[in-house]
Amino acid sequence: MRRHDLATVRAGAPVRFLCGALDDALSARVAAWIAAGRPLVVARQLAGGSEALLGLTLPAAEGRRRVGCLVEKADLLQIRRPLSIAECLHRLADDVAAPLATLSERLAAAGVSVGVYGSLAWEALSGEGYRHSESDVDLICDVASAAQAEACLRLLADGAAALPCGLDGEIRFPDGCAVAWRELAAAWGRADAKVLVKGGVDVGLLPLSVVLEQFEEDALHV
Repeated sequence: MRRHDLATVRAGAPVRFLCGALDDALSARVAAWIAAGRPLVVARQLAGGSEALLGLTLPAAEGRRRVGCLVEKADLLQIRRPLSIAECLHRLADDVAAPLATLSERLAAAGVSVGVYGSLAWEALSGEGYRHSESDVDLICDVASAAQAEACLRLLADGAAALPCGLDGEIRFPDGCAVAWRELAAAWGRADAKVLVKGGVDVGLLPLSVVLEQFEEDALHV
């Protein structure tokens, strides 16, 4: 279970909210979301314990309110990867969908596994409106080597130039840690540069050289 994964929760499962008790209407809204079989997104986890930390963003008509909640792991029915780009294209205008589809093909050819999160993913999951005229597309890209990460950065830069909207997201390494792709691109080639690394349970600044140590010899050529 990793950040941005999608978790389906057993209908009727007890839910604890991070902000304490919610009003009855909002609690009922979250319960109805779960009962409809819609997944929640896996958030950064708390260390230890039997509960999973999940998140839900409500549609634009409800203020795009973000709700964090805790659910017993035993009540999780399914954990799946984020939606693919192909599963989200139907929510986009042609001038966004076409270059995004091309980017998806090029990333796949480079061996990069890609998922969509954020407002576009919520729209595709729910069929309700989340995006607005300035909404970005958010991608999580999993890479297996430093060379693949470098190729991914080039492809994302090309994709961003072809899109009429912003392209945000993260590159995630085999150890599960992720770095915003634009930040990683700015630091690439400077091993002493520090980047904000988002792990499964914590966040911190690390030198790029430390992040790339997991690639062993491959990292020495970056």
